[in-house]
Amino acid sequence: MKDVIMDEVDRALLVALCDDGRLSYQQLAALVHLSANSTADRVRRLRQSGVLAGFHAELDLAALGHTLHSLTDINLKESVDRHEFERDLNGVPQVLSAVHTTGELDYQLRIVSRNTDELQSVLDTLQKLGTRDVQSRIVLGETTYDTSRLL
Repeated sequence: MKDVIMDEVDRALLVALCDDGRLSYQQLAALVHLSANSTADRVRRLRQSGVLAGFHAELDLAALGHTLHSLTDINLKESVDRHEFERDLNGVPQVLSAVHTTGELDYQLRIVSRNTDELQSVLDTLQKLGTRDVQSRIVLGETTYDTSRLL
């Protein structure tokens, strides 16, 4: 992908949208001292370039009862095709992400569950999908950093 040229106004728009993706063009325009139409054009350009990948709602998983988070490292059996495995993981709703890695492990999964029984059920499902080695760690806390720091 080609590097996108952005100015300070683009960066300010991105920071504002990262903080609150529901801001109107009028609200964004007031922040960057442009017209709403010029602001809308810039946001559309940022979307078309791929810098602004989308808008989403963030769910509070704990409020939904998913209070147990784990990081699970796995290796696949030799006979398992990783593309099929990744497709099959889509059918396991507790798996939030699967990172294909280099090194000794094939994947690191981020899993949420309501309790240890549900986590065990997910691990049993993973075994049926072709995992060989599985090691889970319970997440005690997480510190996240604002991606807009990269701007």
